[in-house]
Amino acid sequence: MPRAAIRRPVTITTWVVLSIVVLALSPLLYAAGALAAAILRRPQPLLLVRFAIAYFALELRILCWCGVLWIASGFGAQIRSPRFRALHYKLVRTFVCTLAHRLRSLLDIDIDPEMPGDVQRALEADQPLLFFSRHAGPGDTLLLVDLLLRVYDRLPSAVFKDTLAIDPCIDLVGHRLPQAILDTSDREESEERIEEVARSLGPRGILVLFPEGGNFTPERRGRALRKLWRKGRRRAARQAREMEHVMPPQPTGACAAMRGQPDAGVIFSAHTGLGLAAFPKEIWRHTPIGGTLHTQMWLARAADRPADSEEQIEWLYGWWQRIDDWLDEQGEETPAEESAQTA
Repeated sequence: MPRAAIRRPVTITTWVVLSIVVLALSPLLYAAGALAAAILRRPQPLLLVRFAIAYFALELRILCWCGVLWIASGFGAQIRSPRFRALHYKLVRTFVCTLAHRLRSLLDIDIDPEMPGDVQRALEADQPLLFFSRHAGPGDTLLLVDLLLRVYDRLPSAVFKDTLAIDPCIDLVGHRLPQAILDTSDREESEERIEEVARSLGPRGILVLFPEGGNFTPERRGRALRKLWRKGRRRAARQAREMEHVMPPQPTGACAAMRGQPDAGVIFSAHTGLGLAAFPKEIWRHTPIGGTLHTQMWLARAADRPADSEEQIEWLYGWWQRIDDWLDEQGEETPAEESAQTA
């Protein structure tokens, strides 16, 4: 990504103009979406229009507040002070919870969390936590972070690629708060950033990380398995081959997070029910309308995880096998194309 001084004038201007245009033309867009839905006999065009209007309205609102907070902080001089950090977390809550609510209402999505007592107590307690989840399709990040914010009043620090900074709200708020925004081409710097952010977690902080590195697809799973074989990690490759519903976890980020918070518990999260669509064409064809997001979480206490890095990798793979077993019990289908990729 280009440097902030080059990137932000372009992205902020583009998103502000787009937001104003979309809102000004919203009646026409609604009519066009309704007409397209009637012609195609599918609800996707109208759903897309309604979500786009809600998204751009929210973007404009958050961008305006980012500008107000920057001015109020002395033109950025105090932007990272505790007071302004708290105000920016309010923006995160507004952005995530509003967008998640809109997504749930438009697609008629229910959430059915399976929350064991020890997980619930850990989330309610004033102690930093690590949250490692599978990555399975559209909206799962949004809905899970919404759950952590809205129900458990947690302050999430997310690990994500810097390409998401194309969205100026994510860019501005993400760089003003302790978030791990990574240039994944620099592995060492990425690990250092994850460790730094984990170390900075407060009592209500929770580091949200997806060790698979991206949404599950059969092609990505196949590439990940071949990469393990090429690197000579035969034992990990054999373990990963047995896990049909997940990709092998990339341990470097998770291990960096655990180094940053050696005394924090780890919550492992699995979910299913909204399909495996990961790209726009698939999302358009298999929109998860009327689905239920089933989630299952487990707590791994800090005292129960090994200190040695190699043993931590084995430990992480063991948990990922447990996630895969749970998904198998739920009856999640493995896409037919996968056999061609992993043969």
